[in-house]
Amino acid sequence: MDVRDLDRRAIEATGRIIDTLTDDQLATATPCPQWRVRDVVAHMVDNKRQLLTNLTGSAPEPEDDVRAGFRTAAEALTAAVADDTVLTTPYKLLDVEYNAAVALFVHFADTLVHGWDIGTAIGRDVRLPEDLVHAALKGISRWPEDGTIWGKEGLFSEKLPAPEDASPQEKLLAITGRSPQWTPASKS
Repeated sequence: MDVRDLDRRAIEATGRIIDTLTDDQLATATPCPQWRVRDVVAHMVDNKRQLLTNLTGSAPEPEDDVRAGFRTAAEALTAAVADDTVLTTPYKLLDVEYNAAVALFVHFADTLVHGWDIGTAIGRDVRLPEDLVHAALKGISRWPEDGTIWGKEGLFSEKLPAPEDASPQEKLLAITGRSPQWTPASKS
């Protein structure tokens, strides 16, 4: 499957959750330690803006409302990567040279998992699209165990163990440092 389609669908799934957020829910704790819902959405907006700036030289201006900012930045990114040549653009990620297709895959996985973070934080039982979960797991599982991907300075939190009989979604959450059992009531 084309990484652009994966990314677009993750943006849509997460965007549907973001579109329903109330002002009060923006202050809700999430499975991401130290981050409220507003912080997670702002992080995704910043990621989109940074990716756009690196690929095209510009990005939409930040908006006061992170919900609107998510949509604006997502639309600009989706439009920018529609050009096939953009995916071959060199892209530095954690001081390693890749191409924009790899950066877009990271963006896809990040957006997908943060959709779970936000939905779970506001009390929803989030079921991520199964094919997107499988694609994210397949790609993430190939990443090196060199200390650059997982951990405090990495792209994702430290991996958590997952039981053998865990569902693909539970495995994806664990590999990206989330407890699938996290609930708003279990926050620390």
